[in-house]
Amino acid sequence: MASSSLIVPLAFWVNLPTAPITTVAYKEGHIVTGLEDGHIWIYRCIIDEQGAPQLQHKILCLGHKSSITALTIIEGQTDGCAGNDYVLISASKDGDVNKWCLLDGRCLTSISKAFCGIIKSLKPLAEYSQPAKFLLCSGFSNEITILNCTTLELVRIWGGHNDWVACTPFYDSDARQIRLLTSNFNGILKIWAFDESNHINKEYDNVGLLEAQGDKILELISNPYDIGVILAITRSYAITFTIRRGKMVNFQRIRTSKEGIYWASGAFLSKNRMLLWNQMGNAYLYSIPSFTEKKIPTENAHLHIKPGLIRRSSLPNLQKSNVEKMPNSAQLRPQLLETVCSDNESLAITTVFALSSIDGKASNLYLITFRNQINGTSFAFKTLSPMAQESGICENNYNVRELKWPPETYLSDIWQLNHKNDNITVTTMVYDVYLATGYENGEIHLVPLSMALTQSAEIQNSTSIPNSIHKLEGHIGKVTCLYTPNSQNFGHEYLLSGGEDCSVRIWNLEGKQLASFKYHSQSVTHFFEPPSDECQRLKRCVISVAKDNSLAIISLEGLSCLYVFGGYPYPLNKIQWRNSEGFIILFYNDDTAHMWQTQTLELYQKVTGSAARDMLKDASWRTSSVEQQEFVINKTLTSVTDNSDGGKTFLQIFTINIKQLINDIYHYHVSQIGSKSNCTRTIEDFDEKPSVSKIFSWTTGGALQSSSVTSTSPSIEPETKAIDASTVQVLISTLMTWGIDSSLDKLCAEKLGLKKSSNRITFGLRGANGNMAFAVPSPNDSAAIWKISQTMTASLLLSIVGLTRSFLSMKGLEKYTSELITHYGSLLPELVGKEYYHSSLAFHAKYFQDPLEDIRISARTLFSSALNNMPSSELTSIIDYWKQFLPAVASPGIYNNQYMARSTILLGMIGADYPNYLSQTVARNIALSLVLLLHDSSKLSHRLAALELCGRGFSTWEPHFDAVAVLKTLFTFAIETDTNAATIRAMAQKAIFQISTVNTPLCISTLTHDTNDSKKPTEKSGFLKLISIFIRKRPILLHSNLSGLVEAVVKSLDPNIPKMRDTVLQTTTSVLHDLVKTFPSVTFHGGSQKLAIGTLEGASIIYDLRTATRLHILEGHTKSVTAITFSGDGRLIVSCSLEEGTVRVWNPNPGLLGMIAGSLTNGNGGNGNGTSRKTPLLSSIRTSKTFAFNLGEDARLSVASILESVYFEWVADRTVKLHVKDSIMSFNV
Repeated sequence: MASSSLIVPLAFWVNLPTAPITTVAYKEGHIVTGLEDGHIWIYRCIIDEQGAPQLQHKILCLGHKSSITALTIIEGQTDGCAGNDYVLISASKDGDVNKWCLLDGRCLTSISKAFCGIIKSLKPLAEYSQPAKFLLCSGFSNEITILNCTTLELVRIWGGHNDWVACTPFYDSDARQIRLLTSNFNGILKIWAFDESNHINKEYDNVGLLEAQGDKILELISNPYDIGVILAITRSYAITFTIRRGKMVNFQRIRTSKEGIYWASGAFLSKNRMLLWNQMGNAYLYSIPSFTEKKIPTENAHLHIKPGLIRRSSLPNLQKSNVEKMPNSAQLRPQLLETVCSDNESLAITTVFALSSIDGKASNLYLITFRNQINGTSFAFKTLSPMAQESGICENNYNVRELKWPPETYLSDIWQLNHKNDNITVTTMVYDVYLATGYENGEIHLVPLSMALTQSAEIQNSTSIPNSIHKLEGHIGKVTCLYTPNSQNFGHEYLLSGGEDCSVRIWNLEGKQLASFKYHSQSVTHFFEPPSDECQRLKRCVISVAKDNSLAIISLEGLSCLYVFGGYPYPLNKIQWRNSEGFIILFYNDDTAHMWQTQTLELYQKVTGSAARDMLKDASWRTSSVEQQEFVINKTLTSVTDNSDGGKTFLQIFTINIKQLINDIYHYHVSQIGSKSNCTRTIEDFDEKPSVSKIFSWTTGGALQSSSVTSTSPSIEPETKAIDASTVQVLISTLMTWGIDSSLDKLCAEKLGLKKSSNRITFGLRGANGNMAFAVPSPNDSAAIWKISQTMTASLLLSIVGLTRSFLSMKGLEKYTSELITHYGSLLPELVGKEYYHSSLAFHAKYFQDPLEDIRISARTLFSSALNNMPSSELTSIIDYWKQFLPAVASPGIYNNQYMARSTILLGMIGADYPNYLSQTVARNIALSLVLLLHDSSKLSHRLAALELCGRGFSTWEPHFDAVAVLKTLFTFAIETDTNAATIRAMAQKAIFQISTVNTPLCISTLTHDTNDSKKPTEKSGFLKLISIFIRKRPILLHSNLSGLVEAVVKSLDPNIPKMRDTVLQTTTSVLHDLVKTFPSVTFHGGSQKLAIGTLEGASIIYDLRTATRLHILEGHTKSVTAITFSGDGRLIVSCSLEEGTVRVWNPNPGLLGMIAGSLTNGNGGNGNGTSRKTPLLSSIRTSKTFAFNLGEDARLSVASILESVYFEWVADRTVKLHVKDSIMSFNV
C-alpha cells in the first residue's frame, strides 16, 4: 500500500551559517534574505517595548545550489490555516525556482532550470483582487518565463525579444484590465496582453523610448497605488513615467547623487511618495505627481505590484481628457523630501517595509540595510519620517530632511547561541555510532552520538574530556574535512581527515593514527570513492582533493598513496576511467581534459574545447563525479554536512526515517519469544486496538528491512545492520521538548531513560525535492518550536507520538503512552500559550490510512485532538480553503489529483465528527467527492479513506448522494475475491457495518435485494459470506429484517439453477448453520431438511431446503415469535412469544392437500430452462396446543438478551424446556 513518507531532519548547529547577502524581501513581520551560497534566511521582525525594530533569526532554508538572485512574497495559503497566508518564491543563478512557506520555510514545490539565463525579477500576475495565478520570471535573458504560481509548472516561454528584457504587470486604464509592459535594455517600451488561454498578444508596439543616455534598463516597477505610473531603474537614472492610451507621458529622470554610485532599486510608498536607494544603501524619499483624482487604498505590499488594489470602481472617468487631471507644470518634477545616508561605502542591500507598533495601533515605515563586510554581514534599521506616509505634493521650497543611518549590528551579534569558544571547523557522522568533530587547533574529537546530541554543549566547554571521547591529534592547523568510507567495501571502519597542513590522515575508531600522507600543496577540501568495480587496483581506495584541485588516490588496504595528480587553476568536474587503456582523464570546468598514464604517472595529453567535451560524452567509459558523497550505512538515520565554500561546517544534518525506525524497533530487535507485524497488519478487526507488550532482545544482529514500508512483503538486506538501541533512545530524546512541563521531563528522564537534548539541536521540515528548512536554536524559549507553524507542530507531534508508542512498547512501558499523548495532544496548547500553533489537519490527513499502525493511530489521535482544541474560526478557515479543491467542484486541469484527494479526506474527517460546521453545499460536495474517490483506483490509500469515511459519516452524507448506489458499491468491494484486495474488502465490510448501525433497514434490505438478484455464483457466494459475517459480528442488526434475509439465503439453493446451487451449497450451509446457532427464532431439522423461522409479525414460516420453497405458514401468535424448535422426529414444531406470553405447538403434517401442493410446487414450468417456476401453494396450519405463562418483567428482554439467553431444550420425545435467562419452564407437548 502506498503511503506518505515521514522523514524528519534534525540540525546540529556548529556555526552560524553566513554568506554575502544578494537579495532581500519583506512581508508581514518577516524579512527574507537570499545568500550567495544558496541559503535563505527568514527573520522575524518585531517592535520591542521601546518602539525600536528588532531582527531575530527564525528559519534557515536549504535547497538552492547557487546564489539567490531574486525573491518575492505573494499571497497563497499552504494548508488553509489562519495566519498562513503567504508563500516565498526564490530563484537562483542556475535557473532553479523554489516555493517555500513563509511561516516555517517548508519547500512546497520546486522546478529546476526554469529560466535560460539569470533571473533578476519575480513578478506575480493576478486579476483585480484575486490571488496571483502566474509568475513572470525575467532578467539577463531575451526570454520571459511564465510559471503557474501554485505548482510552478511552466506555462509559457515568452521569447522573441531582441535583447535582455525587463517586465512588469500594470493596470491599463484604457482596456480596463491587467497588461504587461516590457522594456529591452535599450529602453524600447511595448505593451502586451496575456489572456487565460495563455496567449500573448502585442497591443502597442511603439509606446515610447526610455532615454537613459546609454544606460541599460534593469527593472520596471509599477505603482500599485496609482494607475499607469511606472518606475524604471538604470545604473545612473531612476525614470518615472505614465502610460496613457498606449503612450508614455510625463517622462522624468532622477540622476544618482554622485558619479560612480549606482541606483539599486526603488519602491512606491503611496500615490505620491516614492523611495529610491543606491548600491551603498543611501535612500532618497521623493514626492511625485499623480494623474488620478481617485484615491487608491494603501497597503504595505509596496515591494511588489498588487493589481488587486486597483478595482474597476476606483477607475477615473476614462472618457474625460487626462489633461484635466494633470498637475501644474511646476509640480511635474519629483521633489526630494528626505535622505538617509551612511558614511560606510561598502555595498548594501536595502528594502523598505511597514511594521505595526507593539500595541498594533500605529504603523511606521522603516528602512533596513544589509552590508556585506569582511568580518561578516551587518544590518541597520532606520525609521522614515511621517512625511513618507503623507499624501499630496509638497511645495517647491520644501527643505530636504537629511538623516543618517544608525550604527550597524552584525548578524552574528543577534545569534542566540554562543559559539565563540567552540572553534569547530567540520563535523561528520561516523557509522551511526560517533560524531567526529574537527577543530581549528587540529584536534579531532570522536564523540559517541548519544553523548554528542545530548551533552555536546557541556563537552565543548569543558576542560576535561570524558574517557568515552577519543581525542585524535596530529594535524597542524585547522581540520578542513572528515570522511568515513563504506565499511562494507573496505572490511574495516576508518576515519579520514584532511587539514590546513595539506596532510591526509587515516585513523581507526579507537583514535589511533594508521597512516599520514602529505602530497598536496594546499589544504585538503574533501574525499570521495572511485568506482570499485572499474579496476582491481582501485578497490578499497579513496581519493583526496585539495584546494588547488590536485588529487591523490590512497589505498586503505595497503595504507599507501598510489597516484598523485598535480593542481590546476580551474575546479575539477569529472573523472573518466580508461583503465584498460591505461589512462585516467581529468575534466576541468574550463573545458580542459588531462590524460594521465596510470603506469608512468605522466601527463600524456591535454585536450581542450569541443574535443574535451566529446571525450566526456563517450559513454563507453565509466565517468564519476568528484563531489564528496556521504555514505549511508543505515536508511533509518542518514547524515550530511552543510559547509561553507571555505569548508567550514555550518550544520550537521541528521535525517530520521521515522517509519523505518519503527520497523527497526519491531522487526530487528525482537526476540524469538515475541513479535509484532506492526507495519503490515491487515484491517480485520474493524476497530483499532492497542498493541500488546512484546519482549525485545537488544542485539544488533538482525537484518535490516528495506527502507520502504509500503510493501506488505518487505525485502531483506542482510548486509546492513540494524540501528543501535542507544541511538534509538537518543533520537527520541532529541525529538522531545524539554523545559515546558517539569513533570513530563521527570517522567522521560526517570522512567523512560531519556536525556535532555543539546540546545544546538533543532527540528526541521523536509519538503519538495528533498529541500529542508530548520528552526533556529532558542535556548531562552523551550516552547519556540511550537510557535512557528501548523505544519511544524503536526510533523513534530506525529514523530514524537508515533515513535514513542513503539519505543514504550519495546521497553514494556505502554502505561506511560497515555501520559505522553495527553501532554502533547491536549495539554501542550495551554502550556505554550496563545502563540501556540495548532496541529495541521491536512498534514495528519496524509497518514489517515498509513500501513504502520503506530503512525496511523497517532495521526488519527492527533487529528481528533487538534479538531477538539481548535478555535471555531480557524476550523471555518480550513473548511473554506479546502472546499475549493473537492473533486466535485474542482477541475483536474487546475489542481492535481493528490490535492483533490487530500481535500476530500480532510473535509470528510471533519464532516464525520463535526457535521454542524459544514454548510449543506459543502456537505453535498464532500459526499459527491467521496463517491468519486471510491471509484478512483489510482491510489489504494485514497480508496480506503473514502470507504471508511462513507461509513463513519454516513448520517452526514446520506441526504446528499444515492445511498443505495453507494451501498451497492461497498458490497462490490466487500465481496471481492481477489487476494490482493484483502485490505479493501475488510475496509468495505467495516463501512457497511457502520452504515447498518445508522440506517439498518436500508442496509439490510439492500443486501437482501442484491443477494436475491445476484445471477453470478461467485457474486452470490460473496453476498452469502457477507451475511455470515453480519450474523457472527452484528446479529442484532439483522433481527428486524431476519425473515427476508433467511428467504434470500434459502433461495440460493434453488435446484432449478443447478450450477448456482452447486457453487454456493457449502457457503449457504455455513450461513444456515450460523443462523440457527445465533437466532432462537430460527431452527432446522436435518432429517426432513426443513428450516423454520419465527417472524416479528407472529407467523412462522417453514422452508423445504431440498426445493428451496416455502411449505407452511404457522399462524396463531399475535406478537413476535421469540423462539422456535423442531421435535426430534420433526413431526412437531414448538414456538414461543415472550411478548404474548404463550408457547404454541404445531403439527405441520401437510395431508393430501399439502402433498398436492408440494407436487405442483416442485414441477418446472415456464420456458423449461429451470429459471421460471409457478408460484408455490402453501398450507396454513393452526395451533394444536397452547400454553400460557407469565414471567412479568423478566419477559421484557432486549434483542441482545434474547439472542443470549432464550432457547428451547428437548429433554424427551414430547417434553421441551423453555429457557428465559434464569427461568426454566417445562412443557409436555
